[in-house]
Amino acid sequence: MRETKHTKKVLLFFRAGTGKSTLLKNIVSKTCLQTGQEIEGTKKAKLFSNLYLLNVDRKDSLAYKKYFSYVKSINFEQLPGTEKKACIVVEDIIHITKKEEVKLRNAINYQAHHKVQKIICASHAIYKNQIYSLLAFFNFVIFTSALSNVPTIRNVFNYFKVEADQITVWIEEYKKIGQGRHGIYFFFDCEKMTFNVSLNMLFKNIRCIGTLGGEKTGGLDSGGAAAAAANTSSEIKFLQTRFEKFVSNFPLKNEAASIFSIIINCINPKFVRPHDLTIIFFVDKSRREKKLISVVDYINFLLSEEGERPTPHLLALHRFVQSFCYIPKIFVRNKFLVQI
Repeated sequence: MRETKHTKKVLLFFRAGTGKSTLLKNIVSKTCLQTGQEIEGTKKAKLFSNLYLLNVDRKDSLAYKKYFSYVKSINFEQLPGTEKKACIVVEDIIHITKKEEVKLRNAINYQAHHKVQKIICASHAIYKNQIYSLLAFFNFVIFTSALSNVPTIRNVFNYFKVEADQITVWIEEYKKIGQGRHGIYFFFDCEKMTFNVSLNMLFKNIRCIGTLGGEKTGGLDSGGAAAAAANTSSEIKFLQTRFEKFVSNFPLKNEAASIFSIIINCINPKFVRPHDLTIIFFVDKSRREKKLISVVDYINFLLSEEGERPTPHLLALHRFVQSFCYIPKIFVRNKFLVQI
């Protein structure tokens, strides 16, 4: 899992006895500890020193209190009152009411960003507790290696419109690699649209199994691939920050940010001009006539349900993006682009 200063929302699916408490503590230790504190042998200097616990049992609550100066148990009604720069752990989401679902939705969709919070949720199911409708708002969806998770994993893949043959390949990889062993975890990256496995807890020996719409399987990065990724990561982060400023008042800014993240992670970021987020197209190569097409306008058009026909330039950008990326169908709302 990549570390940034930005908020992260993580959803974990567990069966009983599959290492929930250990993994939760490991994630908290990696992302939420205050300066100078240590948990499970890991020293961290992090911004998120306040910890809120929802549905966390007494034993685990006492364990967290050893490492945080401020720990408070809350209920769903108290979510809006949590402080800025806090880490929130929500455990055992077995059944929640519609009212509680609204509180949780607001927390992960709006509150986490504006209060710079990190929200970690653990659930045993996906349908009966309203979690299915919230999947798009999480950055990561994490699974243990228990074979009993297969139906849930399949449902998550279906939500993100993964093709049937790709689902089959990924689940076979899940069964073959995991085999129900402790310490092996799988996660779907909802921004990069990749399915991954971590062979040592969740932060070490990470392997990409596949990318949505791309190759069916993946492997460990070679040295060259890792070096290339390192060279472009700062550029990608800068462009993502710029994009967030462009769409700060956009009603569907979370969906827009997800689309931009997909695009910028599968095309060469040098194609995008950083100051205005446009891509240069040569409409007449013989005359070197150029046209600047806004990626922001394109994504806004992609999410528009008004059904306007794309201009030739937006259509050209759409076809260009399609040649590199797979945009999940849940994000393509313009009926003219759906047909292309």
